[in-house]
Amino acid sequence: MKVKEVCDLIETSLAPLSLQEHYDNCGLQVGDPESEVTGILVCLDVSESVISEAVATGCNMIVSHHPLIFHGLKQVVGANLVQRCLAQAIRSNVSIYSGHTNVDNVVNGVSEVMCKKLGLVNTGFLEPLPVRAEGWQAGSGKVGELTEDLSELDFLSLVKSTFACGVLRHSALTGRKIRKVAVCGGAGADLIENAVRAGADAFITADLKYHDFMLADGRLLFIDAGHYETEQYTKELFFEFLSKNISTFATRIAQREVCPVKYFQSLP
Repeated sequence: MKVKEVCDLIETSLAPLSLQEHYDNCGLQVGDPESEVTGILVCLDVSESVISEAVATGCNMIVSHHPLIFHGLKQVVGANLVQRCLAQAIRSNVSIYSGHTNVDNVVNGVSEVMCKKLGLVNTGFLEPLPVRAEGWQAGSGKVGELTEDLSELDFLSLVKSTFACGVLRHSALTGRKIRKVAVCGGAGADLIENAVRAGADAFITADLKYHDFMLADGRLLFIDAGHYETEQYTKELFFEFLSKNISTFATRIAQREVCPVKYFQSLP
């Protein structure tokens, strides 16, 4: 199976490139489309250690969520992480494909995986998007329901354990029970009003700024669970899709990838 055939499979059966946001850079980023694939390593972010792991495990293709090349490049001289990774991938004959906001925006994408991990039912898009590809529904974020009411503290504990969060940042407690929950993997502060209109008791996302927490204004519980934490299960999404559809070589989940954000809580 060639690199271009893996790309076509992803783009026709998982997430068309037409569903990506205008600012994004999804698709094949590095590699020869005609080269034969020996194995695929899936990850959230491409790093030097992930590329080394791909080589060590016989994988000559990486499928990542976050694009390695996001902004324009004028040189590749090893001056930063992106340039070093590009050079390493090219030297090692490792192709890199990224599925980012197109995978965010599909029905069974990043936010739906969050819903499944939390056990939410009756899920739907938080913000449906206009049809960009025939036969495909698209939208930002998801909203669903817990099977039973939880107190806010119990819900915070559920979120922390589900996403293995080092710490949670959240708005002031409202004193209400949590049943309807909105989610958006990664940065989703722009969807808070959608969450309110949907009648959500809580909204889980990441990358919130100081003033974003004020927007909750007692209307719902606003939770920043971390960017890596809310999107980490995207690796499972890629793994399950590729393993189900490709049997000629192995697909692996990167083991050397770790969250780049560290949390200091107390001295041992």
